Amino acid sequence: MASIQEDILSQIKRYDTIIIHRHQRPDPDAYGSQLGLQAILKASFPEKKIYAAGKQIPGLSWIGDGKPIADDVPDAAYKKALVIVVDTANDPRVDDQRWRNGLEVVKIDHHPNVEPYGDWQWVDDQASATAVLIYKFYEQLKDQGLKMTKEAARFLYIGIIGDTGRFMYSLNEDVFDVAGKLVAYGFDYQTMYTKITTLPEPAVKLSGWVMQHITVLDSGFAYVVLDRDLLDSFHLGDAGTSYTVSIPSRIDRVKAWAIFEEQDNGDYRVRLRSRSIVINEIAQDFDGGGHPLASGAWAYGKEQIQAVIDRVDSALKQQS
Repeated sequence: MASIQEDILSQIKRYDTIIIHRHQRPDPDAYGSQLGLQAILKASFPEKKIYAAGKQIPGLSWIGDGKPIADDVPDAAYKKALVIVVDTANDPRVDDQRWRNGLEVVKIDHHPNVEPYGDWQWVDDQASATAVLIYKFYEQLKDQGLKMTKEAARFLYIGIIGDTGRFMYSLNEDVFDVAGKLVAYGFDYQTMYTKITTLPEPAVKLSGWVMQHITVLDSGFAYVVLDRDLLDSFHLGDAGTSYTVSIPSRIDRVKAWAIFEEQDNGDYRVRLRSRSIVINEIAQDFDGGGHPLASGAWAYGKEQIQAVIDRVDSALKQQS
């Protein structure tokens, strides 16, 4: 009986056009797994058209190393295409909803598979990053025509250091094994670390504001609310605020935390993290989801912000 990896490769070999999607608001693993897979497939099947779809985020443009990190995919390409969606747990989060127009869809992901979609699914929620799965895909099937390149290795390594916080969490033996094999391809990982660890000056100033305004409850839950007017005052542009999610973790008595970020429409994006309690089940009750200790959710107004706070606070109290 063929493995799911062999089934996916069989589909790839059937199609002349493959379009790879990832989630909205991409992080390094979304980009790394998408672009890493694209680079592997381009090297393995040079006669095929291999696209990377989705909005390009200027704040992460360094990942492309001087090249565009998103392709201009014509509508007509989907008519006879295999679509592969990476690092995306639920289908509404897929960037560029034209993915639904492909003839067949493959899902490759490391988030809990609470919302299955696609004709073919390879989901391993024990993997530290989807980039790890993409490397394993290559390693398992390299004798069937898959080729690794220095460029692909660089992209996959970016995905791994992004989703593990530079090897600080979500770790297991696999991630170190794969990272070591990728480094052997000889890309410039020192420059990569510089890019991923430095911030624009406005972002550093917002970090200082967040540090001064964190609320820490007796239960060990920490949170901060970033209203739109405040964010606009820092003139962040496309830099984004994802870096703020790790700031509360530096406080020793914090067990779980949340960053509430107001969007242009008045809703609040919620970034939830935990050192102990499972939070993805809480996130699911607020139109979100994710990993047991790292999830996202939504709060539609101040009352729902308080509801999220109360839920996590209560869960921490029940644990102690």
